[in-house]
Amino acid sequence: MPKLTLIGLYLWICLAQKVVSGVGGELLLTPDKSTVPDSITGILWKHGKNKVAEWYKDFDLDIYAAFKERTTLDQTTGELRISGLMKTDSGVYSVEFNSKLLDKTYTLSVIKAVPKPTITSSCNANKTICTLTCEGDTTDAEPVTYSWKVGEGVWEVLDKQHSVSKNNTDKSNNGYKYTCKLKNTVSEEVSKPINRGVWSRNVGVEEKDWIHLDRHFEQAFLWNVWDGWQQCQQCEAGDKT
Repeated sequence: MPKLTLIGLYLWICLAQKVVSGVGGELLLTPDKSTVPDSITGILWKHGKNKVAEWYKDFDLDIYAAFKERTTLDQTTGELRISGLMKTDSGVYSVEFNSKLLDKTYTLSVIKAVPKPTITSSCNANKTICTLTCEGDTTDAEPVTYSWKVGEGVWEVLDKQHSVSKNNTDKSNNGYKYTCKLKNTVSEEVSKPINRGVWSRNVGVEEKDWIHLDRHFEQAFLWNVWDGWQQCQQCEAGDKT
């Protein structure tokens, strides 16, 4: 590749600023007007080839199409502010001062916030190895990272699935809790932990199911205590007669 082409590619990369924002968030683009020696008499912002905002001295400001009602333009600095961001706002933004296109552009990616994940588990027939999966719909939220934490330990960036071995007593005995975290540039969410007995669970059983079982056994225990107390009361009443 010719040296001049490499220099041009380097300059293009340096002058193309990447911006990531969340759906419903706000975008603020502040151009460098120092490259324009004359006083500013006209500003034009574009999204791709489409106009976003346009202003010329002695004329009213025009905001175009889907950007109306949620876009402002500072006519002194050229600063563009867009609120209520949507996926369709993603793309390349460029600005002209006094009909001169500035070299720097802005590439916007609008992504969704990550959902709160849940952990499911599946084990081999002998239940010596279990695979934990950090579940969550990441459509339009990518790229995302998956992190896992064992007990009160530190977070480790790993894959969506995390294999644990029953033989690894340092981390995988029944007293430990497993928690996963979903994260992207604009948000992060943490799952409820799986605890007490990963190895004794059925395939795909979630924490809420075990909480339900725990409550069921607790209610049964209290009922037995109450029934036993009533029988004792009847016995005491019979002895007195």
